[in-house]
Amino acid sequence: MKKFLLAATVAVCALSCLPAHAECDGFYGALRGGGFKNDMKKIEGDLDSVKMMFSGALGYRYEYFRTELEYVWREKNEDEKSNHRVELKSYSYMWNFYYDVLPFNWWSPYVNAGLGFTRVRYLDRDNTWIHDKWKTTKFTWSIGGGLSLKVTNRFNVDAGYRYYDFNKPHGYDLSAQEIYAGIRYVF
Repeated sequence: MKKFLLAATVAVCALSCLPAHAECDGFYGALRGGGFKNDMKKIEGDLDSVKMMFSGALGYRYEYFRTELEYVWREKNEDEKSNHRVELKSYSYMWNFYYDVLPFNWWSPYVNAGLGFTRVRYLDRDNTWIHDKWKTTKFTWSIGGGLSLKVTNRFNVDAGYRYYDFNKPHGYDLSAQEIYAGIRYVF
């Protein structure tokens, strides 16, 4: 049994280092989901809990490079203590660029950067008074990286990390970090 496990482990390691043939370049669709955490300084309340995010993207892949348009939805982040409530909600439209380090292997690390804009809504209130309330759209940039597993030549599973900077809406220093997993299919 030990010889079989050793042989299977060696075979899997050897296969993961071999190039995957018959690459599929072209248009693709991607779905991602995971958790994000906001970082917002100088606010009342505690909005740093981990919340859910989901995104969908349409893109184009050519050898080492990918580019895509992505919509990112984030769950409302809120803090409520006795009669005081703080809420933060955001969603983004991004144009992302990826560089696949080893696109012809079964496993490929990648780096990415994105530009776009984010719609942010913030509310700070108690039972009798609204202390601060605003909605704004701000320029957003992101940077990150991850690992892609090629299941077939058309189907990939990705896992990664991204940092977002929302460009100080209403003077607040707002950013987010996200960890996600997703699938990508080349049409």
